[in-house]
Amino acid sequence: MYFAEETPAIAPTAAVTAEGTCFRQIEFAGILRGTKVEEEARQLIDFILDQQFQEDIPLKMFVFPANETAALPEVFQAHGRTAVAPSQMDPARIAENREGWIQAWTEVALR
Repeated sequence: MYFAEETPAIAPTAAVTAEGTCFRQIEFAGILRGTKVEEEARQLIDFILDQQFQEDIPLKMFVFPANETAALPEVFQAHGRTAVAPSQMDPARIAENREGWIQAWTEVALR
């Protein structure tokens, strides 16, 4: 909808929101303890959390902003969705199988 040269009547793709169809991904930014550039790191975090930056995120990364005061663009309000009941998996199972799954996916992707 957003990148189309001519806006279609119906979106040609869909947001995956049905129960069990996706994982919820939460991204983080932080300051490492002991950093020698703590002031600069704090400035970067402040910049990332700033309303102007957060309002730019939805149409650049197609994710919801962390700053709750950030206004969502109209097209994102119309088409952005949050999964109601995303899939979940025990982190220990992910850690145990991660490398094998990546290898299997890589083999399939390279065919």
